[in-house]
Amino acid sequence: MPGIGGGSHVHADVGRPRPHVTAPFRATPHGRHAARRAARAPAIPAARLTAIVVLTGLAALLLIFQYQFRHLEAAAAARVYSVIMPTLAAPTAPVVWFSLGTPSAFGLVITPDCSSALLIVPLCVLGMGLAILRKLALRRVCAGLLAAAALLVTGNLVRIGLIAEMVRWYGIGTGYQLGHLVFGSLLSVVCTAASLATLTLIVSGRGTRWAARGLPHGRRRITA
Repeated sequence: MPGIGGGSHVHADVGRPRPHVTAPFRATPHGRHAARRAARAPAIPAARLTAIVVLTGLAALLLIFQYQFRHLEAAAAARVYSVIMPTLAAPTAPVVWFSLGTPSAFGLVITPDCSSALLIVPLCVLGMGLAILRKLALRRVCAGLLAAAALLVTGNLVRIGLIAEMVRWYGIGTGYQLGHLVFGSLLSVVCTAASLATLTLIVSGRGTRWAARGLPHGRRRITA
């Protein structure tokens, strides 16, 4: 029996489970609008979808018109190496004639295996995969693909000149084997690795950061 006095005593029963009170969930207008925008947002943005379609079309064109592309490579090689030696591209075939007017004149046929289109098509497929990833800036992906393709085309032109020089110095038999199978293959591997490294640097933005570090402190680069 509790006593009656000036002070009061409160006894809590620790054995009983205490009820948990939770506040009811109320969706704010901002949350509802964000949910609606997320629901209406397309799976792939229009710009990225356009880039994927363009890369797909480019890869298809390179496969369908690979003969014409090889002819363009032959014409470009003839134009570049005409400064060093008498060179001429065949008008209707992917053939480059070197050392014209001399007894050692020869023609170099650019086959599908020797064309840079063989490397640009997989590069387009890689670009399609990179364009899907929203974490990667589409502008950097496009710039990286252009730089990588330019390296592949340039490297293939250098490879054609290398084979021609080997043939000039060591003859068609030994020179072609050295230029095509040994030094040409090594150059192709180096150019492919350099193009992929360039693509990675541009897409990740590291190339831009390295270029910015090279600028003097407190100065800004202005481009026209």
